[in-house]
Amino acid sequence: MIQLYDIFLRSATAAIDLQDPETGSMPAGHNGSYFDPETPVRNTSHWLITFLHTYSISQEKQFFKAAERAVEYLCSRDARPVSATFWHRKNPNKDACNGLMGQAWTIEALVEAAIKLERPELLKLAEDVFLMHPFNEDVGLWQRVAVDGTYLGFDFTFNHQLWFAAAGSLLACYVKGDVEAQVEQYMNMLPFSLEIYSSGLIRHNNSWKKFKLKSRIAKRLRQRYSKQKLQALRHKEIGYHSFNLYAFGLIKSCRSQNSFWGCKKFEKVLRYILSQDYKNQIKDNKYGYPYNPPGFEVAFSLSQFVPNTVEEQGHWIAGQIQRCYDFDKNLMCLATKDPMTGAARLYEATRLSNFKLNLNENPYSAVTHKEN
Repeated sequence: MIQLYDIFLRSATAAIDLQDPETGSMPAGHNGSYFDPETPVRNTSHWLITFLHTYSISQEKQFFKAAERAVEYLCSRDARPVSATFWHRKNPNKDACNGLMGQAWTIEALVEAAIKLERPELLKLAEDVFLMHPFNEDVGLWQRVAVDGTYLGFDFTFNHQLWFAAAGSLLACYVKGDVEAQVEQYMNMLPFSLEIYSSGLIRHNNSWKKFKLKSRIAKRLRQRYSKQKLQALRHKEIGYHSFNLYAFGLIKSCRSQNSFWGCKKFEKVLRYILSQDYKNQIKDNKYGYPYNPPGFEVAFSLSQFVPNTVEEQGHWIAGQIQRCYDFDKNLMCLATKDPMTGAARLYEATRLSNFKLNLNENPYSAVTHKEN
């Protein structure tokens, strides 16, 4: 059997050869199935966390140095051209900041680096970028901010808001004040902003109805999600369910006593990820293994919310490695049209224990929740 930490050592070693020796950046991808050309900021953020984790388990200096080079890139003008938000996306038809999501990924990495590299100035950078985003307390939503500092509209994608709150939660463990207050208000509004189907599957967008937004915005949202798009949207929502739960897990790790965790709506969200329907639907979902790593995301979610599931967590992790890890290249780049982003998303497993992985069994037949 191979252990999860062996995968980190293999991957981080291979990734060092991919790191730009001058800038410290990592190879960019194209945002999975969206095929949006990206800058190196996203994947460098992900690999930074992996380098830091691999150093912590191995104490090999090469990983520490790789992390330091990655930090220098993220602090450079290339990553943040006008000292506003981080430049994530190159698609001229979309925002270059990648909504709130791009900023959340980089804030997450900066917080990790600030603590493990003992560089408090990285917390200040993360705080500055976080608080740059206007927050509407009445609806519990943040606005997007362009790379040039221009205020954009609300980000209506639910997982973007949730992940920004998760990044804020990580930051608020070390930086109090406005960051913590905004995250707390987001959590207060979450029972209203979280929308689910009867199955517990999370809806992809925040509703215009709940927030009584201007009719112009409401009309645009209605047009965007007409009936003929609902099936495709449901497919996407299934692919993102574990991604949402991973973010919930990050918030739980920082705010374990929040009353939201006991609400019935969230209980349904958890039950769905344990269902046979979810297990069947995620197998061939293009937003699942070819993009998001549900094996890591489900395992982390179980570790945070469902006790006595260690065996199940191991099965999910093994399934992710079986499907997506290339033992010749030592990168998680199989079964995806975006191998550079796929490889970088190994970082999501850094919050998991050092599981011994049985890679010989059928990953799906083994993943069955046993009710206590």
